[in-house]
Amino acid sequence: MDYEKQIAGILNGFQPATALMTASGLGLFDELKKPAAAPKIAKKLDLDPQASLRLLNVLTGMGIVAKEDDRFYLPEGWRKFLQRDGERYLGQWIALMADLQKAWMELPQYIGSGHNVTSVMDMLGGDPERMRAFIDAMHDKAVKATGMIARAVPLGQARRMLDVGGGPGTYALEWARLHPALQATVFDIAPVLEVARDYIRRYKLEDRVTTQTGDFNQGDLGTGYDLVLLANVLHMYSAEMASALVARAAAALEPEGRLIIHGFATDEGGTSPLEDAIFSVNIGLLTEGGRAHPLAEMTGWVTSAGLAEARSFRIDAIPTGVLTAVKP
Repeated sequence: MDYEKQIAGILNGFQPATALMTASGLGLFDELKKPAAAPKIAKKLDLDPQASLRLLNVLTGMGIVAKEDDRFYLPEGWRKFLQRDGERYLGQWIALMADLQKAWMELPQYIGSGHNVTSVMDMLGGDPERMRAFIDAMHDKAVKATGMIARAVPLGQARRMLDVGGGPGTYALEWARLHPALQATVFDIAPVLEVARDYIRRYKLEDRVTTQTGDFNQGDLGTGYDLVLLANVLHMYSAEMASALVARAAAALEPEGRLIIHGFATDEGGTSPLEDAIFSVNIGLLTEGGRAHPLAEMTGWVTSAGLAEARSFRIDAIPTGVLTAVKP
């Protein structure tokens, strides 16, 4: 192994990410619908032409932007993800990662103290527009996962679903669209549900997807559900709080009802998959006690809550881990 090359590759890893974040934040990709020279793009965005040329060359070298006769454009495959009018636009997610990059600069402080250095709410600064952008980013990121889970788990049998900490309601909405008999409730705090109701109207599912305001860490979650989802929730909390939430979710299920957990989950040693191990540091920077819990530990919570037929698998989405079990 060329150790020096390996170290250099790791150290240089932040540079392509920063190039992508910068280009997205500046609106550069929206100016690449048609081939254009760097000076024209820079003038439109009020940027320095030579510095813009360097960035565009980097993006071309990364395989994102194409260059022909000194003119740059964004190939069709990238457009739906990087241009604001794209059907799978990820600009909000990229902006979120740019904010997280700043938190990672405080990693020595976290490692020294064991306490989070900021929080999502701190990063958003109480700004409703940034809160909306954050929730939109969660929606954009979740859409891909919903279809993959739906193909792997028999969701068509469910009639009443509870989406705990559902944010914009992406899973509930996508699954309700797939299964016309499904009625779903998105459970979250009031400011988040304002955005969820907007998404419900956008999906035209007001008659089948509703919202419920509350704190899912306090009291019960209700009863009568044959599908309960915990997506991107458990890693926000300590093992004690997360296991208690799993128990409340299980209590909300009817017999033969199904619990689905989607989130970051490491192996027993906490080192693999690497993305999940990295996320465990990431969430440590942002929460008091949160982590990517080991899959074996979460399976134990599910079993202790009285559920059976526990099955885990990974999907090619973010996060990758899925755990499901059924109430006897």
